[in-house]
Amino acid sequence: MYSSPAVVDGVVYVGSGDRYLYAVDVASGELQWRYETEGYVESSPAVAAGVVYIGSGDGYLYAVDAATGNLRWRYQTEGYGFLSPAFFSPSVVDGVVYFGSGDNYLYAVDTRGR
Repeated sequence: MYSSPAVVDGVVYVGSGDRYLYAVDVASGELQWRYETEGYVESSPAVAAGVVYIGSGDGYLYAVDAATGNLRWRYQTEGYGFLSPAFFSPSVVDGVVYFGSGDNYLYAVDTRGR
């Protein structure tokens, strides 16, 4: 695992080097769902308004439904992907996801228009 987990409403969300984002029930330890990306999940997840946001080594920001694990949308960066979970994990403020990518850009993606 490359990232720190996010814990929201009794569910732990964490990415892994096996290309999956996992949702695990805190109380039971049971896997709720997992979502496969096309690259290592290197960023720590951010959870807001029922959506889990993660960056992947494939250069995409993923928005995954927190309840079902289904993809809502993904956003492709200009570069080769996320490099470091300490610096490039997403943050969500007022419907905008902010994150840095391995292409040396800082992005601000409006989640409401998707």
